[in-house]
Amino acid sequence: MNATYKKLITIKMKQSSGAAAFIALLKQHKIRIYQLNFSRNEITFQVARSNISMIRKLRKKAKVKILIRYTEPDKILQKDFVTVIGMLALIVLPLLLSRFIWQIEVDANTVELEDEVANYLEDEMDVQFPVRKNAFYSDNEIRQIMMRQFREFSWVHIMKNGSKITITPQLAPKIEPLQNENKNQHLIATNSGVVTHFKIERGIRQVEQNMTVYRGDILVSGILKHGDDEIIIGAGGEVFADYWLETSFSIPKNIEMEVLDDYGWKYNINWKQVGASVKQKSFEPLKSIVTYKPYRTFHKKRKVISEEDIQNFILPLLHEKMIYSLPLESAIKAEKLLHVYTDDDTVKGKVLYLINENIAKPHPIHQGE
Repeated sequence: MNATYKKLITIKMKQSSGAAAFIALLKQHKIRIYQLNFSRNEITFQVARSNISMIRKLRKKAKVKILIRYTEPDKILQKDFVTVIGMLALIVLPLLLSRFIWQIEVDANTVELEDEVANYLEDEMDVQFPVRKNAFYSDNEIRQIMMRQFREFSWVHIMKNGSKITITPQLAPKIEPLQNENKNQHLIATNSGVVTHFKIERGIRQVEQNMTVYRGDILVSGILKHGDDEIIIGAGGEVFADYWLETSFSIPKNIEMEVLDDYGWKYNINWKQVGASVKQKSFEPLKSIVTYKPYRTFHKKRKVISEEDIQNFILPLLHEKMIYSLPLESAIKAEKLLHVYTDDDTVKGKVLYLINENIAKPHPIHQGE
């Protein structure tokens, strides 16, 4: 009997003359009926699943509608319309949703800076969710836009995990500039470029914004001319300009890298504390019962460098190395990969950076100027 019960199906139908005829047909064909129940408007009973084909034939003969429910199905997935739709949704929906970015998280040093960056993404860059991945900004575009807007950033880390992007800006260290008391000086250009903005403390400005200057040009004069008289007041401050800088790189063709497998939080429940709290009828704060800590797992992978890898991995590393080699308050506004070539075991190439930095340096005022 137990083996039979494991393969029973439940049949429900409304009270009617056809229902009585249907039950009579089941008895005629020696189909055993279990747990036959009559309610006010419904009849419910169970039969062996092996009789399902005969039951459907007799239902048509008796002209009644029945509802079949599998009590304990042998198969987890049944061959019905709902199962097919569910399976299609299970396969298709994740594929469709994975093509979109649903969230950008900003992880900065302060809440205020996180809000400022998040608002800039939403208001100025017009980032709305969800957005297709192939229509979204590239990592380099995000990094360059952010570093042009926020001059205090020395680098912007970007991590993609599925449909989520995490932006982590890195602030440049703040160092107080040394006070230069020498007033007997001009400020001249250390490099050729196009002037973008000024931070002048004293002196007479000799150039304008968006003006091209050349190395050695006087940017800020330390001499004030009043008619035929000249008064030395000295020059001080900063003059920022854009200029292009070409660099070369050479890296092994085969590299070993650490790949992020998974990250998240590990939770631990103190069941002894829970039991004690229930026993004493005084619940402790949740943080004393549940503890959690972050985790990350990596695996090492050997990889042959491709052109796509240079764009996605090597250029950001070169960018970070370059920004650390520049003076404070400098920024990389754009970069171009000029050309790449490989030999047997090395990848070589050149990168052109558009640098914005202070090009002013003191230059002594000579007698007779």
